[in-house]
Amino acid sequence: MDDAAAKMLAPIRAQLEAMLPDTSEYARAITGPLNRLLQDQMKAALPDYDSMVKKAIEPFNGRLRDQMTSIAATLPKFTGPMIDFPVWKGIGVSPATESMLKQIIAHQSEMFEGLRSSLKPLFDPELLRGFNRALLPPNLGDYADEIQAHQVHGFLEQEGIPLYLVPRGRTALRLLRAKNRTGRRRVLGDCYESLMEDCAAVLERAEHEAISDERSFALDGLGAMRAGHARSAQAMFTVTLDTLIYRFYPDRKARGVITNRKRGADLPEAIDEMGVREAFVWLPIWNAHEEFWKHKGDKVPHYYSRHASVHGVSSRQFSKRNCIQVLMLVTSLIGYADRVARESG
Repeated sequence: MDDAAAKMLAPIRAQLEAMLPDTSEYARAITGPLNRLLQDQMKAALPDYDSMVKKAIEPFNGRLRDQMTSIAATLPKFTGPMIDFPVWKGIGVSPATESMLKQIIAHQSEMFEGLRSSLKPLFDPELLRGFNRALLPPNLGDYADEIQAHQVHGFLEQEGIPLYLVPRGRTALRLLRAKNRTGRRRVLGDCYESLMEDCAAVLERAEHEAISDERSFALDGLGAMRAGHARSAQAMFTVTLDTLIYRFYPDRKARGVITNRKRGADLPEAIDEMGVREAFVWLPIWNAHEEFWKHKGDKVPHYYSRHASVHGVSSRQFSKRNCIQVLMLVTSLIGYADRVARESG
């Protein structure tokens, strides 16, 4: 009888759900490209429609079951919609049953109309824009109309270029809109000077004593860059990055999740479970640690690779573009470490 009632009420529920925005689909559209933690948080914040519908029709279940039992034996086979009242009249449904079904529809319609009105503010464009801005890194908040959080996450899943704290918003837009890695590296070259300025500004604000040593070495590397010694600076930034990663992950096994990226590997669970902003920091660092095995004959990549910088010194790996890229990685992580240290007291 429960199955029969469920089939009968299915068209009602479909009609009512059509009146409301598909919040589950809406949540997936926003959070799908993001990590599972945010998805779970969004899911918990949305109404449980299944439970609400069940609760709304529960008072009618007993009466419906009693009346359905009395007519079940006489019901013929037919293909018309279960809630089509002319069909029900043709097979002798009692006026009481028809009245009860109309009450269900009226009750459900009233409930969902009120729910739709109460949820309407949640879909206000300004609120959605504010939600997107809250997810974006601080340097991109003013560009919430042009950058979506899922775009940032998708970019960082594929690229070893950070977007947290650096670069400035306009440069980030250029990176996000570049069609391929070649285009993104061209942006690094075109914006070389402004990228140094962006990194310098973040490093100068990161004054917590917990990261004073790493900050000092990063500033030394920045000085070498300004003096035209990009190769020396790249080496300095690479070892500074190693030191910073060790600070966060002193355990070798846990650190290996970040520093050993297999080609074609799926996103590590450790990063997938991070908060959105934390993932924005670590995703490009993970990508910059793509595996490189010199003894296996791996070709030194032209894009920045921590392992190739350490194990495959060459003019192909040490370049101005790669130097600015690792400076951005170090700056982003120092800025993040400074924030964590301040918040932890």
